[in-house]
Amino acid sequence: MKKTIFLFGIFSLLFYLGLAMSPEISSQRVEPRIYELHNPEDVGLNSLKLAQIETVVNQGLAAKAFPGCQVVVMKDAKLVYDKAFGKFAYEGFKPVDQNSIYDLASVTKAAATLFAVMKLYDMGELKLTDKASDYLLFLQNTNKEDITISDLLFHESGLPSYLSFYKIAIEKKNVSSVAIPVVKLNSNSIQFKPSIVSKHPSIDFDIQLGDSVFLHNNFKEEAMKMIANAGLSAKSYNYSCINFILLKEIVESIAKEPMNEFLNREFYYPLGLEFIGFFPLRKHKKEEIAPTLRKEIFRNDILQGYVNDPAAAFLGGVSGNAGLFSNARNLATLYQVLLNNGELDGKRYLKIETCKLFTETTSATGRRGLGFDKPTPESPNSNPCASIAPKQVYGHTGYTGTCVWVDPINQLIYVFLSNRTYPNDGENKLAKMKIRPRIHEIIYQSLYK
Repeated sequence: MKKTIFLFGIFSLLFYLGLAMSPEISSQRVEPRIYELHNPEDVGLNSLKLAQIETVVNQGLAAKAFPGCQVVVMKDAKLVYDKAFGKFAYEGFKPVDQNSIYDLASVTKAAATLFAVMKLYDMGELKLTDKASDYLLFLQNTNKEDITISDLLFHESGLPSYLSFYKIAIEKKNVSSVAIPVVKLNSNSIQFKPSIVSKHPSIDFDIQLGDSVFLHNNFKEEAMKMIANAGLSAKSYNYSCINFILLKEIVESIAKEPMNEFLNREFYYPLGLEFIGFFPLRKHKKEEIAPTLRKEIFRNDILQGYVNDPAAAFLGGVSGNAGLFSNARNLATLYQVLLNNGELDGKRYLKIETCKLFTETTSATGRRGLGFDKPTPESPNSNPCASIAPKQVYGHTGYTGTCVWVDPINQLIYVFLSNRTYPNDGENKLAKMKIRPRIHEIIYQSLYK
């Protein structure tokens, strides 16, 4: 009898680990979308002007602002510019192509979490005036119980910009020596708590940070306690990853399933987006994914296929603030749904009213839309867009060197993806050289001739 119980336990463990480490199981098969490149002149753009994009990209490559990138432009729902430049790494030989996959970083907020929130709003499952604490019990009876969904979307909740969840996992003597997000230490100098971190997966340690780093499955509960106990400022604009981490938890509380599975079913799979999603290593080879760091403090290895953002990593790889991967084509297609007011290829994904509400509403401060970033022409030094972009433009940028900008006035979509953080993220030459907004400017020059 004891032998039977022992064998059953071993079988159960192996079965569990097989599910944990295997690709996501879905009844839906992704029919890959086929892309056709169109002549820019067919939609009123100037090819010679667009060719200047390559000059700006080559300047960035020469300055080692990023090892490689993808640039996509869509106009009137037609793909008119689709090029890949450079390599995955300065020291490597793997060239970037159109199917290369990038860590989107904070573009996750607007290409994953926000789409999930929009869908639930569309379904009548939540209202913007709802309190986050209505769905998240750990916020009840705290100074955060009155934060609303719109507060989180506008980044006006008063929550801190970031929280160092990693401190839960490492010995206190190491905490003061760790710098995040710019990390330069070797993880051999970091002592993890054995009750929280393991080198091997098991039923208890099922949150994978890297090839040989696994967190205890109660870690997220401790992270949520950290949010509940964090300081709270007055409700004014303060960009915060914590806002979107909470939004993801709200999505899952309502949907009763992981956010990545909800998004796969509602958007990514039916749209034929085979390269967009969380956990890219479950579907793609590591060689297809651009690396983001050569040495990362906690995982002590090249980060390739695992989310770069530490908070998202410690939350299991699916987070509201980061964790989504994609190529430029798939990301542009996703946003074409919004430009089409919720419809693509004869299938409706969102109601017209929902798309207009979320893409056209701006906070009272004028800094942010409902989850989207906006142009700031009055502050040219910090404007993430082209200086001549209409105020109706919406989108987002990402720490790893990514952006997507959507112009409903001119029916334009611009996507730039790179791994500017590789081999290290100490100096952001991409931002200093204004590579992304300069390319955006060229697109408008092409439009206005």
